[in-house]
Amino acid sequence: MNISNKRRLLIGVIIVLLVINITALATFIYNNNAKQKKDNEIRQMQEQIEVSGMHRYLREELNLTEEQFVLFKELSKEGFDKSKSIAYQLDEKRIEFFDELTKENADEKKLDEIAREIGDLHYDLKKETINHYFELKEICTAEQQKILGKLFMQMIQKDDHRHMERRGYKNRNREKRNHEMIN
Repeated sequence: MNISNKRRLLIGVIIVLLVINITALATFIYNNNAKQKKDNEIRQMQEQIEVSGMHRYLREELNLTEEQFVLFKELSKEGFDKSKSIAYQLDEKRIEFFDELTKENADEKKLDEIAREIGDLHYDLKKETINHYFELKEICTAEQQKILGKLFMQMIQKDDHRHMERRGYKNRNREKRNHEMIN
């Protein structure tokens, strides 16, 4: 075999390998995107199930009329969307904070700034919860408002307790005090 034929054969093999690699890469990217899309659809479905289950629970506990329930769902969707947006921003800031913190020469001023932004977002999230509660309270009767207050207290305690467990804290006096407030 002469050098010209060897060179053509080698170029042909390289082209075939290149096509195989490009095809494999394209398949990987396509499958990864399809999996992410499916995961997002599943996550959205789970959120819808969770929200609709919560709506049914609150409808039963508060004994809402049909008109109240329609308003309740609208207000809840708006509140959920706002809270979800803030929670997403919080996640982004936490990642930014961690990235800066783990740099070889972390900038303390930058960390302080990010920490303040995280604090502001926490405030925004709590303020959204307050506003949402008052909006829901407006459509309730006096008796429903009492029940709504108790339900919100339980949800807040559950959320606080979950965060404390995740961090490894136990504060029985606080739980006892909150329980006494509900009863």
